[in-house]
Amino acid sequence: MILRVADEYPEDLAARIGFLLARAHLVAREKADRALGGFGLTAKGYAALATVVSEAPISQQKLSRRLRMDPATMVDVIDELDRSGYVVRRRNPHDRREYALSTTSSGRALFSRARRALNAAERETTSDLDTDETRTLRELLGRIARKPGSLTTSEMEKNALGRSRRDI
Repeated sequence: MILRVADEYPEDLAARIGFLLARAHLVAREKADRALGGFGLTAKGYAALATVVSEAPISQQKLSRRLRMDPATMVDVIDELDRSGYVVRRRNPHDRREYALSTTSSGRALFSRARRALNAAERETTSDLDTDETRTLRELLGRIARKPGSLTTSEMEKNALGRSRRDI
């Protein structure tokens, strides 16, 4: 038996894009967190590692802006990746005030393994979709995610936390 969204949730919620995106996010995030947890990574750690792998050397400030992550949170994420031996901080030879981040060989190896695990988690998340539907979903979500003026990750988390406290 195929369940429709309206069978699962009240009709008004089943018609709300924001609700469906939030619910889909929770499903996808749970699978991704489980996949990354096996490597001792968080979603933020993976995002930072993936960006440093593809754009190194990159400053912490640029990485923070690129990922729209609060700078203080970024410092914590990079500290953990540095302590674990996955990234290194080196003084930027062009601007001695900032550090340039690069991955180590173990960081690149970890990224490769974590990426394969995330690919499997995404296949599980989208198992009810065919290849064309999955590609279309990525394209549509990408268009929404690229909207200018969006909040940083920490601003979104703070707003969501504030709303949940008010709603109680």
